[in-house]
Amino acid sequence: MRGLTSEIAARLGAIPDARAWRDAPLGPFTTIGVGGKADILLTVASPVALAEALRVVAYAGVPWSILGGGSNILVADSGFAGVIVKLDEAFHYVDTPVGAAGRSVRVEAGGGLPLSRLAVHAAQAGLSGLEFACGIPGSVGGAVVMNAGAHSGSVSGVLEAVHVVSPAESGWLQAEALDWGYRRSGLPAHLVVTAARFRLSHAVSAEVLEHHRTLLGVRRRTQPRATRTFGSTFQNPPGDYAGRLLESSGLKGVRRGGAQVSTVHANFISNVGDATAGDVLGLMSMMRGTVRAKHEVVLEPEVRMLGGSFPWDQRARGAE
Repeated sequence: MRGLTSEIAARLGAIPDARAWRDAPLGPFTTIGVGGKADILLTVASPVALAEALRVVAYAGVPWSILGGGSNILVADSGFAGVIVKLDEAFHYVDTPVGAAGRSVRVEAGGGLPLSRLAVHAAQAGLSGLEFACGIPGSVGGAVVMNAGAHSGSVSGVLEAVHVVSPAESGWLQAEALDWGYRRSGLPAHLVVTAARFRLSHAVSAEVLEHHRTLLGVRRRTQPRATRTFGSTFQNPPGDYAGRLLESSGLKGVRRGGAQVSTVHANFISNVGDATAGDVLGLMSMMRGTVRAKHEVVLEPEVRMLGGSFPWDQRARGAE
């Protein structure tokens, strides 16, 4: 792959509404701020450019992945041997009908728009349904893929349809056609979310904004602030909370290199200034192993890995 980088970068860069960078550091594009470089970082400004870029990499057999807001993403220290695709600011839009009648309103948002910004826009427009999202990091597209949620709400509860692009086709999928579950939508990995339509309800703007302030206050009291983190590290197991299991295992404040289990919430890992992906992976492996030994519960990551795999996956393969 690396020998083909120049040719592929030139082909991708020649696509209208696309820009390609070689050897692009990925850490700055993630919320935890660690990881190596991508062979190529490609930004696209239209669904047409995205489809053409996906056809180029598919034809060349080059590994690729989409990168949204960079939360819940851990990039390997060795980087990503392939193409990382990002939707640029052309996908940071919200389309809300003005003066729409009826009990509900359809709101369309670009896949690259930060989810929290969409929640604020809805509140200011006097629309309810996205309050749960007011403090969730990441993009609209990423939130759809992982069925992001908090405070008893989730994307699947308000999503009407999603626009996706692949190397072969593009179009709208109805939300009920997806295989929803806890932190998953069932969308195939080759589909990129470029837009989403939400069904929201009319409300008093001041009341929705007050709800935002309440939920954000809870986050400020219970989650780390002023530190780089990718959000929740592990999924909540059925009938329990990962944070409770990790805290009861005595893991708050434990550190590996530049990565530390938050002293505020044990299901958060903080980059305390100089962490590497190796530090984070080592800490995650220790956290997972400790909870398994103390509680006989196997925690599964909420974090997605780019350019590598989790240590326990490697051990499992070695045992085969």
